[in-house]
Amino acid sequence: GTFSSTNKDGITRIIHESYDTPQSLRLAEDLRLFHSHLLADGLLRLHRTEHPLVTYRHRAGASQSSQTPRKLLLHLRVLAFEQAVLRSDPLWAGPFVIWGAGRDGKEFVKALSNDVRKRVACFVDVDERKIEAGYYDYKDMDIRIPIVHFSWLSTSREETDGEVLFGRIDKTRNGEQVGSKVEGGSRKKRKDTADEKSSASFKKKSKTKVPKGLDLALLPTLPFVVCVSMYRTNGALEANVKSVGRTEGKDMWHFS
Repeated sequence: GTFSSTNKDGITRIIHESYDTPQSLRLAEDLRLFHSHLLADGLLRLHRTEHPLVTYRHRAGASQSSQTPRKLLLHLRVLAFEQAVLRSDPLWAGPFVIWGAGRDGKEFVKALSNDVRKRVACFVDVDERKIEAGYYDYKDMDIRIPIVHFSWLSTSREETDGEVLFGRIDKTRNGEQVGSKVEGGSRKKRKDTADEKSSASFKKKSKTKVPKGLDLALLPTLPFVVCVSMYRTNGALEANVKSVGRTEGKDMWHFS
C-alpha cells in the first residue's frame, strides 16, 4: 500500500509505505518538496536565511541521484498523483482509463494503491497485438485489465472516423527522425506504408473486439491518464488524444 502523512501544520509529506525506509527518506527530497507544495495549493513558504542550513557535497560516484532507485521515484509520483487527482477530484472518483498498455502504463497501474487500481476500467492503445490479446494480465498482483482501441473513448464517434495514426515510440538517440508520422514510428518507411494501408481495416476490426465485462458505452464519459511519452511520435500521439475530446488538467492528465 501507499500513504502520505500530514503533520499538525497541515503539510502533506510524500512517504511511501513499501518503498521508503529511514535511509531512503533523504532521497528524492526535491521531488517530495515539489509535490508537497502542490498538495498545499502552492502555499508552502520558502524563507531566506543568512546562513546555509544544509550544505551538499558531491563525491564522484556517490551522488544522491545515482543512489535513488527509479521505482522509488515512480511510486512517489504515483502516490502524489493519487492524492492530488485520483482521491481528491470528484471527476476521478469513479472508473478511469489508462492510455498506453506499454511499459509505462503497466508500471503506472502496478504502482497504484489496491483500491485505486480496482477503478481502472481498461487500457486503450493503438497496437494491434495488444488489442488482439484483449487483456493485460499480471498474476503476481492479481491484475487483469481489458485493452481496447483508443477510439472508444471518443465523445463524438465521427471525430475518429478518419485517420488513425499508428506506430511506435521513437527510441533513437539525439532525436533522430525515423519513418513517418506515428504514435510511437516505425523504423522503416515500408513498415509505415503497411501501417497506413491497414489502419482503416484494423480500426473497424478493433471496434468489434470487446473484452468480456467491459461496458464500451461508458468509455466516452470516463477520464483518462496518458502513460505514453509525448513529443516522440511526430505529433501522432497528440493528434489521437485530441481526437477523443477531453480537457487536459480536468478529465485528462499526462503521466510519463
